[in-house]
Amino acid sequence: MGVISDKLVSITFGSSGGPNISRATIDASGNAIAGDAGSGLLASGDFKALKVWSAVWNDLADFQLLCDDLVYGKCYFDTKDGARICNSRCQMSVIGIASDTYGMAVGQGANVNREVPIAVAGWVLAYVDREYDCGTPLTNNEKGELTAMTLEEKRDFPERIVAIYKRKEMDEFWGPESGLKIKVNNRHWVKVK
Repeated sequence: MGVISDKLVSITFGSSGGPNISRATIDASGNAIAGDAGSGLLASGDFKALKVWSAVWNDLADFQLLCDDLVYGKCYFDTKDGARICNSRCQMSVIGIASDTYGMAVGQGANVNREVPIAVAGWVLAYVDREYDCGTPLTNNEKGELTAMTLEEKRDFPERIVAIYKRKEMDEFWGPESGLKIKVNNRHWVKVK
């Protein structure tokens, strides 16, 4: 199983809480010389799991190359040079919404300091031009915000549906822990498509 099995002694799960992780101290030759009850686990390389619980944030993000400003909640479109904030309505090549609410992500680190986390599944806080009925299909406008699609846009460009409207977030901050809360900035909850 690669690097993780060389260092990990055991992970046990009980009915009274989270996992109990034990790890071994490894010498320069890669031999286990002592064990401790580590409070965390640093894994490099491949790590596979059947299920993952306790991801308290809302969406799954895919990091993409960024060649514009990073504004969480704005819509981005793809170019050969990287992602840019959308600048025309119902834009071709729209890739999604920049997320600061993701619980899991892939692709981070490929372009250090030049990446945007694009929500690919789940619920995300986004800039929307106004409140809509729950379930309204949304596309991007010329400011990178979301707006309701027209019947013609839904018929002619169904691939450009970016999200489905849920509601405006009324709180000033959102997040499960006080130290990790994010500023809402008048954004709305949408389900990414």
